[in-house]
Amino acid sequence: MKKTLLLIVIGLTLSCCNNDDDNGGDTLPPETQTGANTVGCLVNGEVFLPKAEGINPAVVVNYEYLDGQFYFSLSFSDLRGTGVKTISVRTNEINLQVQEIYTLDQDNTIFEPFIGGGAFYGINASNYFYTNSNNTGELKINYLDLSNSIISGTFWFDAINEEGEIVEIREGRFDYVY
Repeated sequence: MKKTLLLIVIGLTLSCCNNDDDNGGDTLPPETQTGANTVGCLVNGEVFLPKAEGINPAVVVNYEYLDGQFYFSLSFSDLRGTGVKTISVRTNEINLQVQEIYTLDQDNTIFEPFIGGGAFYGINASNYFYTNSNNTGELKINYLDLSNSIISGTFWFDAINEEGEIVEIREGRFDYVY
């Protein structure tokens, strides 16, 4: 009886463990509008979620009013080990509206200013895939509560690197207190 009880306890314990590896055990967070502080997407069909390591934040979300214009930025990364990967979606000089769809078609380089929306996917800070006029995407704001600093939405985009390789970002969703 004790052995059977021990096997049941071990079985229940193992079934409750969080399988946080790269073998497809992760799932995208649900699309919420509550400030749940969740974000994720598919990169070429594989789940991509933020993962922290060290002191750097895995997610940064801002919606700011600067110099008479609104700026939105969402950046999230897998910071584990040496294979750091990052996704970024930004808009510049756009007053975001709920249920509006914004085109992500700008070359969203880190140092070049632009008006509109753009996105990128980066691997190891050396291989960047950017949106442009031929490789585009969309950002949709589903919820925006300025008084409580909550922003939720969805996104997708295609982006290209210098070698002409294309990455497909799909089913992106976020719900954050900024």
